[in-house]
Amino acid sequence: MISIGQMIGMILAIVIPVMTGIILFLHLRKELKVKGLLFTACYGIVGYIWQAWIYVMVYGWVGAMIMQSSWFETGIGDVVKQMIIAACYALLTAGGLYWAVYLANMRESRVERGISVGLGFGLAYSVWNYILVYGAPLIIGFQLWFGSYAGSEETKQRVLGLSTGNMYLFLLECILFMLILTATTLVMGQYHQQVSRLKMFGIAFISQFLIKFLNTLLPTILPDAVSMVVYHVLMISAALYSLWIIMSYLKTKQVNYLPDKPVGVKAGSKKKGKNTSTANFTYAGNKKKK
Repeated sequence: MISIGQMIGMILAIVIPVMTGIILFLHLRKELKVKGLLFTACYGIVGYIWQAWIYVMVYGWVGAMIMQSSWFETGIGDVVKQMIIAACYALLTAGGLYWAVYLANMRESRVERGISVGLGFGLAYSVWNYILVYGAPLIIGFQLWFGSYAGSEETKQRVLGLSTGNMYLFLLECILFMLILTATTLVMGQYHQQVSRLKMFGIAFISQFLIKFLNTLLPTILPDAVSMVVYHVLMISAALYSLWIIMSYLKTKQVNYLPDKPVGVKAGSKKKGKNTSTANFTYAGNKKKK
């Protein structure tokens, strides 16, 4: 018999990430008061879908090549393998984010559009990685609960063997990842206005590479329980920092990476411009027009 904890875990793993994304979007749209954010969020959804499909094919191709060499089974070879996989993932994810942010700002370049792109990308990530994973087991779980299940014993045992703890961990990871993505695309939106294409791509690549690399590397060098704790502590720290970036922007209408250090401004430079509105954004470091 399936447990109540498993049923609740599967329901929350589906509902909470989606509700978090929707609540964040509605709150940000209310605060930013910018039209078209829902449409630009669709760019993020599409951006995730195409990069996820390509990643599946690239992962299979790279994995087949790696399996042909026994060197990747050594200690150093295993680290290199994780780096290659993380680099492929980061390249495609950064490409999807870059493409989505670029298209969202084609007609009118606004920093806020990056936020909606990140939320759309994060929601698509939630659906792809968690809702589709737990959707079918949840249906089977209800069938088991009401005694109407007529499927195979193997499928039944697979559902009964699902870990409740993993469900809550996956739920947490999804929310943390959504916050990190939103802050990343917000910074990308700022770099897009500054026409810093390399920085725009680089910030996405570096953040996604570190997340993927640590996720695959830590279990190989640390005990499972320790690696899980270390990884989630790092993710929570990154998500809190991302939340600070987002809240700081809502308050000051500047994208800061440190207090009083707007993105794109070198340390020690003096602020000569003045922010008026996000539609007519004046960056710190720009000279006043006489």
